[in-house]
Amino acid sequence: MKRALLAFCMLFFTSVTCLFAQDIRFSQFYANKLYLNPALAGSTNYSNVSLNYRNQWPNLDLPYVTYSVSFDNFYEALNGGIGITVIQDDQGDGALKTTTFAGMYSFYLRINDDLIVRPAIQAAYMQKKVDWANLVFPDQVSPIYGSIFPHNTSGDPANRKKGGWDFSLGSIAYYKDYYFGIAAHHLAKPDLSFDDEQEDKLQTKITVHAGAEFVLGGRSRRYADNWILAPALLYQKQGDFSQMNYGLYASKSSMVFGLWFNQNFEPNYDSFIAMVGFVTERFKVAYSYDYAISKLIHTNTGAHEISFSFPLVVDMNKRRKRIKAVRSPVF
Repeated sequence: MKRALLAFCMLFFTSVTCLFAQDIRFSQFYANKLYLNPALAGSTNYSNVSLNYRNQWPNLDLPYVTYSVSFDNFYEALNGGIGITVIQDDQGDGALKTTTFAGMYSFYLRINDDLIVRPAIQAAYMQKKVDWANLVFPDQVSPIYGSIFPHNTSGDPANRKKGGWDFSLGSIAYYKDYYFGIAAHHLAKPDLSFDDEQEDKLQTKITVHAGAEFVLGGRSRRYADNWILAPALLYQKQGDFSQMNYGLYASKSSMVFGLWFNQNFEPNYDSFIAMVGFVTERFKVAYSYDYAISKLIHTNTGAHEISFSFPLVVDMNKRRKRIKAVRSPVF
């Protein structure tokens, strides 16, 4: 019964109160680059497929589970990158599912040999669906005997599926080993409320990210024994919610390590993020864990996240250097 009541609470706050309508947060930002910023579509020298999985607060009976799959490639005829991504967020063991289909185009603009700018546009369709089957509502619960009463459906929304179109803009500039990006998602503010008399508009999300890469010892990245350090910064604001991530990637040969501090200003939920990854020419895989250090530490076990990506290239030795790739971290 606790499981069902928790699902009801999540559903209530998500579908009725617009303050709680927020986007999913991925810890491995650059492993899900199209979700971070549409300007990163086609930002490498090959087509790429990425798979992402996130399990938020697995200690609860009903964790937040999110899946995503994306594809992107640079097309010379379009002088830019095309990307598509599908994301599904599953709350309350299927009680509430949000699915997003998005397509984006990123224009490649070379200012000079060192400075590249990539503006981008994205169109998406979002759908939210609710399933009452496993839910228990307050009018069904007896304080003594538990869930024994039938549910009065007269006040339930007739529509259990809601969709809407959305649009986003993004841009990234990179100069030598430095980069800076900004994106504005949900410019259309789609209304995903199940109740025609209540609004649940998804607030515009502003993302700012920046970073650099430094090779220790001053040698080229071609030397496998060199350590590469990549400090990075991410800031996001959506409605009354804002967060800042400060972190550092360190890589050597095929191994990549990451350590981040995630500071959520509203609500006050802070965490450390530790990541380890393995990179080859054929694939990239990484695992990260969010360890909560706020007051919520007694009610959750953080979050597990796994990413996997691979280039769609038959002969890696024959791929052409068509563009100058973005110097952003691989995860």
